[in-house]
Amino acid sequence: MFWSNYYKRLLVSLRDRGSLIWTLIFPIILGTLFFFTFSGLDTVGQLRAFPIGVVDDVAFRSDDAFQTALESASGEGGLFELTFFTDAAQADRALENGDIEGYIKGGEIPVLIVTDDGINQTIAKSFLDRYIQTRNSVALILAAGPEAAHDLPELLMHVSYTEQISLSQNPPSNSVNYFYALLAMLCMYGGFQGHACVIYLQANLSSLGARRTLSPTRRWRLILSDLLAGITVTFACLLVVVLYIIFVLGINFGPQLGAVLLTCLIGSMLGVSFGAMISAASRLKEMVKVAIVVTVSMVCSFLSGLMVGGVNYIIAERAPVVAWINPAARIVDAFYCLYFYDTYERYFLNVAIVLAMTVVMFLVTAIFLRRQRYESV
Repeated sequence: MFWSNYYKRLLVSLRDRGSLIWTLIFPIILGTLFFFTFSGLDTVGQLRAFPIGVVDDVAFRSDDAFQTALESASGEGGLFELTFFTDAAQADRALENGDIEGYIKGGEIPVLIVTDDGINQTIAKSFLDRYIQTRNSVALILAAGPEAAHDLPELLMHVSYTEQISLSQNPPSNSVNYFYALLAMLCMYGGFQGHACVIYLQANLSSLGARRTLSPTRRWRLILSDLLAGITVTFACLLVVVLYIIFVLGINFGPQLGAVLLTCLIGSMLGVSFGAMISAASRLKEMVKVAIVVTVSMVCSFLSGLMVGGVNYIIAERAPVVAWINPAARIVDAFYCLYFYDTYERYFLNVAIVLAMTVVMFLVTAIFLRRQRYESV
């Protein structure tokens, strides 16, 4: 009888188009919008090759060392995209049209001509200054005597005294947190399933609830099978959304996909328990209960960084108690730990908090449902 109730409740949930729209279609659409909106967020601020003009006159062609230096800085992965002009007038027109960031005139001292002051112009000026300084240093060394030429390779060798290391096994990302907040919102939307489960168990709220109240099946079996079906549907929706984000949108959630799905399952349990508690603990009308589920879910999602990136860190810094009791924030932080951290202490702490919230909500739901009695059905 338990599995029969579970199967029927599962079919009812899958046929509820309104619930599926909010827990499946809406997250997919929102995730797609996130992808197109934040696709360039991780590359903002990264240096890229920019167009620089070169006046290809007699002075430039006679300076082999400067040509070699420019070619080394404009190859694959270099600083510049070189465009050659026959004279300065042609380069001036290209600069005025915005086709290049500036142009270089060769000579005894190469000169950079620009019309703006930005990061690209600063990089080009720094390149020229370094070249001129290096050329002058070489000239001074050679002037000291031929024997000094043996030390030139060592003197000109670029030595770096710093090493770039990554504190995470995954590349830094500014956009992945939006998708984590989206999954946390979907977990909270499991409250629709929990609310529906309780509605169909209460004789005073639905005719189906009245018939099920009169059934010979033990009440705890009905409650457990319905909640399990709600968790199954919510987790199935999360699974589809996660696979869509990873394999269709191409968002990297890191190599620990199993732990990500486990977090989604725990989040599904929390969402269903939340909706069930709201529905069982109050005698408000059904639509009012739905409004409460939506409002609390959206407030928690906002505080976890769904609408404004980084707001969850601001809340954690200025109101840590609010951050720790926000279930959506704990789910987001669990995902964050899986992506950025090499250890699992903080991840397990977040999971433990979410599970504790889930148990408390289920217990509250059970207490209220157990106290319900009807004089007549």
